[in-house]
Amino acid sequence: MRPRVFLHVGSPKTGTTFLQDVLWSQRATAGEQGLLLPGERFNDHFLATLDVRGLVDDPSCPERARGMWDRLVAEALAWDGSVLISHELFAGATAEQARQAVAALADDAEVHVVVTARDHVRQISAEWQEHVKHRSAATFDAFIREVRDDAARTSWFWQVQDYAGVLERWGAGLPADQVHVVTVPPAGADPTILWERFAGLLGVDPAAFDIELERSNTSLGAEQAELLRRVNVELGDRLPLPGPYPLVVKNVLAHRVLEPRAGTRLALDAADQEFAAAAARGIADRIAAMGADVVGDLDELVPVVGGATADEDRDDNAYAVPSDATLLAESVATIAELLVVLNERRAAVQRADDLTTTAQEKPIRFALVHASEQRPLLRKLRAAYRAAKERRSN
Repeated sequence: MRPRVFLHVGSPKTGTTFLQDVLWSQRATAGEQGLLLPGERFNDHFLATLDVRGLVDDPSCPERARGMWDRLVAEALAWDGSVLISHELFAGATAEQARQAVAALADDAEVHVVVTARDHVRQISAEWQEHVKHRSAATFDAFIREVRDDAARTSWFWQVQDYAGVLERWGAGLPADQVHVVTVPPAGADPTILWERFAGLLGVDPAAFDIELERSNTSLGAEQAELLRRVNVELGDRLPLPGPYPLVVKNVLAHRVLEPRAGTRLALDAADQEFAAAAARGIADRIAAMGADVVGDLDELVPVVGGATADEDRDDNAYAVPSDATLLAESVATIAELLVVLNERRAAVQRADDLTTTAQEKPIRFALVHASEQRPLLRKLRAAYRAAKERRSN
């Protein structure tokens, strides 16, 4: 039987991290339901985006990315059920790159292209934050102007947030019923709705999965985002990206320290909301004209203008840059939390050093003290040895 391969190719900030976390944290459950997530780990799908987009020759690109798309394809084609390859950065592929990627599967599999999509009032704010988390020093106002002034839609924002364009590039040549858009419900809606829509499309039972996971990649408040932006300005050429920036700034400062802090939600003013709504309506109309399969409702992509959305409970629709006094207080609190994180990591390194020293200087004592901790691993090793021995004997 030909496998059915779902290529979930975008878009960023449309619930992709949530959906990926649910499936990869319960990969065995997905497998039991006939859904393969190829690769050793989720990061392999990110590496595949680099491979597909022709970035593997960049010296900063991990060597493992080279040929990753072909490896995922080979694993997918060897499966006799459904397969999901999912990463939002596939949305950045050109038409030719997408065509070649799909062609690698099309002869031997039933290929389905999937895009998750959300209203653009939320997307513009979310994308600015994401850019700041990736070392951008552009202000919110400057980012909005760039989005609005890009009539040709050649910027990264429109490359990945023009959902119709993403579907056109990736779905070229596929039957309309194999090109899907899953709409993200309005802000404040039950998160199970998005999961049920996505799981239903994949053909797995939504109820079989636990979706009460710790949320990751959540939004920053206005104060936290502006503080991070100013840190990026101060860093200058230090901590480059690619390089140490994601490990130190994005993962620790942004995700660990700033995300949990309460802040003011970013908001577009009335004119920018009107722009976002008009752009979204045009995109929704193009998707409808394509005849693509819509899981949800295209009206959910067009924000209601003139009032706050449910997750942006505010009296004023205009964004105001946080004052220096506010940012000073935020900076002091952030430094304090960073010191706590630094101490936790120092303590972890010290414990590892102590264990290493004990193992070297007192190996017998180390073995006796830590024997109970090693038993589960030893059992797994013995089981693997017995299985290998049985295979050889057969």
